[in-house]
Amino acid sequence: MVTKDEKKLDAGAHVISPYAVIFELEGALTGGRLLLFDTLKKLLKKEKLNLDEVTFIRHATGPAPVDAVPALIEALDGEGVSDDKMQAALVDALQASGAELALTPVLRKLIDAATKQGIPLVAASCLPTAAAEALLEKSGLAELGVKLHAVDGADACCPCKKDWQEIGRSLSRMPHRCFALVSTAAACHAALSVDLRVIAVCDEFTTAQDFGGAEAVYESPADFDLADLLARMPAA
Repeated sequence: MVTKDEKKLDAGAHVISPYAVIFELEGALTGGRLLLFDTLKKLLKKEKLNLDEVTFIRHATGPAPVDAVPALIEALDGEGVSDDKMQAALVDALQASGAELALTPVLRKLIDAATKQGIPLVAASCLPTAAAEALLEKSGLAELGVKLHAVDGADACCPCKKDWQEIGRSLSRMPHRCFALVSTAAACHAALSVDLRVIAVCDEFTTAQDFGGAEAVYESPADFDLADLLARMPAA
């Protein structure tokens, strides 16, 4: 005999929302940018280069992580340090450190709410696909039902305009029903340029950036108002 509660669960399992949410795998909600900074700092220290937050903010909060390496080495006067070897070392280190992603409590709550409401969740990553897949798996995000969209990161910003377009198309949702939770000004403006709805959730590296055009701006994940986001996605 099927109980009323079981019927409710069965009905809920087939709910499909017209909305979708995309967040950055290397962004504020996962602690990904802090992991990137710490990893780069350790790798550069082996070459006797001291990476500080100001240099990291200036050169590594717009482009893909791997693409930021040459500019960081140049800014730190790392003559003789191989760009290619440092880039490879960064990818290897990140691929091995997925379990160190510090998923924020509000991200876990978002995943839970999205699962119940049938809202697709996508993690956009600017890392090489193998490294991004390792981070998604080891962090537990894959098991929680989050899908990955890795982009090539060949442009000055990442994700860039075409990346957001591709993600939107892959979700089969109209742009105005896709919410991009971003943590950098570059990602914010790129998402806005293709009519996605943008919520900015900053971290300690990006609070001073210009998030003009975003529907809401939060200085940290701890400030992020999940109820407000869900209220922007009314049931059909």
